[in-house]
Amino acid sequence: MRKLFLLILTASLISACANQSIVEQKLMEVEFFFVSDTPRGLKLFSEFRELPESENLAQSALSELISGKITPLDPEYSNLWDSTHTLNSIQIIGTKATIDVNLGKLNVGSEGEIRAIDQIVWTLTGLEPSVTAVNFTVNGSVVESFAGHVDTTAEFSRAPEYEVLGPIQIRTVNENQVVSSPVTLEGDACTFEANLVWTLYQDGKVIEESFTTAESACPLRSSWRVVLGDLPPGNYLFEAKEFSAEDGSLFAIDSKRFVVK
Repeated sequence: MRKLFLLILTASLISACANQSIVEQKLMEVEFFFVSDTPRGLKLFSEFRELPESENLAQSALSELISGKITPLDPEYSNLWDSTHTLNSIQIIGTKATIDVNLGKLNVGSEGEIRAIDQIVWTLTGLEPSVTAVNFTVNGSVVESFAGHVDTTAEFSRAPEYEVLGPIQIRTVNENQVVSSPVTLEGDACTFEANLVWTLYQDGKVIEESFTTAESACPLRSSWRVVLGDLPPGNYLFEAKEFSAEDGSLFAIDSKRFVVK
């Protein structure tokens, strides 16, 4: 009986310690950058995801990104990196970082190759703001290119936002997120005269459309806000768009599906 009691006590202590470890584990929000094909070409869009807090958070995040383990929630975004690639190491000295990868097959064109590099550069520098220059090596060696289009012997840094980022991004909801009324959507944009047109659909039907303005016009990127108010329970699609001032063609768009409970 005493032996059985000790076994039960030991099992209880192990379980308690495991549960305590789970409870005490902290999560950190990481902004991952993905790619979407827009009317202005391939652009970066980001999503925030949670990873376990660690001293090597940048290494953990880039390992997830480069190996393709992190995939976007929004089906219009893509991670150009996949399971054929792995991260070997990150070395940061002062303001410079060297990222060493085991390169698989990066089957992209010239625009895709630079955006794949931008994915890494923007994700890393978001986690390590002191880093202003990024170098790449493949298994310890400098290579001329990842996919035959972009010179990877060069240093990389964040290009101007209006060149790289999607002109419009919805920030406050993820794809298919469940929300409660009243509903307010926010995001950021870099558009002509700060103008945005928005449309709200329910079950494929337009139920409201209007326009709003961001705080500043392009080339500055700034915040915008749309108050949708109380919405009946159901499935919705929100689109934020910019149209060309010259011919009315679609110039930029981001959309999110969400559910009101």
